[in-house]
Amino acid sequence: MEKFLTAALALGLATAANSATVTNGSFELGPDPGSSFITLNAIDTSVTGWTIDTGSIDYIGGYWPAQDGVRSIDLAGNSIGSISQLIGGTVAGQAYTVNFWASKNPDGGAPLRTGTVSFGGVDVPFAYSSANSLGNMMWAPYSFTFVATGSSELLSFAADGSAGCCYGPALDNVSIAAVPEPATWSMMLLGFGAIGVGLRRRKPRLSHRQIA
Repeated sequence: MEKFLTAALALGLATAANSATVTNGSFELGPDPGSSFITLNAIDTSVTGWTIDTGSIDYIGGYWPAQDGVRSIDLAGNSIGSISQLIGGTVAGQAYTVNFWASKNPDGGAPLRTGTVSFGGVDVPFAYSSANSLGNMMWAPYSFTFVATGSSELLSFAADGSAGCCYGPALDNVSIAAVPEPATWSMMLLGFGAIGVGLRRRKPRLSHRQIA
């Protein structure tokens, strides 16, 4: 029974940790950018789940191919911009991996574009330098692990001076996942194994009836 309770507790903690999700991570829900793009300024909230905090961003429709779906974000519209989303359901002390795909606005030429991803009050820089094009954005995956400090955390992405006025890092397909704790999963496996053994031991035995 103790092992069963341990497994149940571990499962509960794992379930709670995994309840944190990104809303509209591929930016598919929002105003219609048409076959090109529209520029959205701070403090705009029309892209579902997201807030434009500073400057402006370009909400991309058909101007270039998205990594997932048909829409994406240029983190610098008419000025250097940033976006954020409050992620609920986090667990203090739990590690989370933030995953996203990045590229850059090819119209700005070949220079390196850099930006910052933030979660749980921690800022981490990211960089993109591939020679992409409007026809081939050469999206690249990025992953960073952060530790939550409370039951909700602000996830944000920002361009920087490398964007100039309006050629920023491009962003798409943002997601978040809890990092499994080895001890937690070990307890779960141990507990479930004990449950299985208990069920096998309780399996009813067939009685042999003597035929007269």
